[in-house]
Amino acid sequence: MTNTFKFLTPLHGDCLTNKAGVLREDGKALLVTARVAAPEGLEITINGVAATYAAGAYFATVPLTAYENTLTANAKSGEAIKITVYWLPRATSCYRLSLDDNIRFLEDIAKNQDRYHSIFENPYLAILREAHLRFGTKVHANLFYHTVEENGFTLSDMPDKFKAEFTENAPWLRFSFHAKGEFPDKPYIDTDYQRIDRDRAQVEREIIRFAGKAALAPTTTTVHWGECSREGVRALHDAGIRVLAGYLLWNEKHNFGTVSYYLDRKTVAQSARFGIYKDTTTDITYAKIDAVLNTATKEELIAKLNADFEKYPQKGFWEFLMHEQYFYPDYQKYLPDFRARIFAALEWAEQHGLTPAFLSETHLAW
Repeated sequence: MTNTFKFLTPLHGDCLTNKAGVLREDGKALLVTARVAAPEGLEITINGVAATYAAGAYFATVPLTAYENTLTANAKSGEAIKITVYWLPRATSCYRLSLDDNIRFLEDIAKNQDRYHSIFENPYLAILREAHLRFGTKVHANLFYHTVEENGFTLSDMPDKFKAEFTENAPWLRFSFHAKGEFPDKPYIDTDYQRIDRDRAQVEREIIRFAGKAALAPTTTTVHWGECSREGVRALHDAGIRVLAGYLLWNEKHNFGTVSYYLDRKTVAQSARFGIYKDTTTDITYAKIDAVLNTATKEELIAKLNADFEKYPQKGFWEFLMHEQYFYPDYQKYLPDFRARIFAALEWAEQHGLTPAFLSETHLAW
């Protein structure tokens, strides 16, 4: 029976919010429906609850009572299967705005350090503060160490003059490692442990120096291009990273993951339903980026979000991503409606009852 005796939902590694079930009256458990595939006519229990057979599978309502939960299906014949799933109540109906490829706004602040009285005189950061003041948005910016120009600006050139202001705004504005620089593409797809660890440490050290420890997001990031070897992910985990964000898509034509780190096709497909998946082999959680705001028109982005909201009713956490370079008129793919795209996504989040949160705030185990 082994080949046909398996969990259909939830699946091993799924991270569920309260939208995936019914919160018990005392608030101390989430009641979810577990379904198991097995031949008809058997006696099966799921976590001790007798399962009912219908529509080709056995189902039972079971409680999730902790961050980490084991679901066990037992057949009277003696066979048993187990999976581990996670309950993230604080991720229920939440969203985050993240921005990749960041470095130029810091270069501008450094160049204008004698003229600016506030970091928010930088026009890029001014938009992000406006988003926070209007919607309460929490913003996570992933940083390069250096600009694309040879011998250009580096994070080491950023003065610590504004450290107190960065620290003051850390409750909603945080920074993390992204990559050494924009090029080469996919710099960590085949990285060894030492290379990515060295680059991460260099960026994090500078963030703490010029912005303060509170402004560093120590447990969450998006690696440049969202591609990284298992060895590289192990290095990030050893440094305290616990969540990696990515597109978590599969390129059917070329048969590989897109901005999906090392995850395989089956796992990428699984991640869509709940939006957050934990790889128990690396102890890393992967969060799906739902809308890349520089890739389509405002109207197309909102249409996609509406479609996904209907398609995945049990998804609790939503992630919006923008890339910094599209803000600048000298960039070849400059978007004059950069601000409008961000605000359209935030308005959508507000209309759908989502509240701002950092990913690090959604995990009970940390």
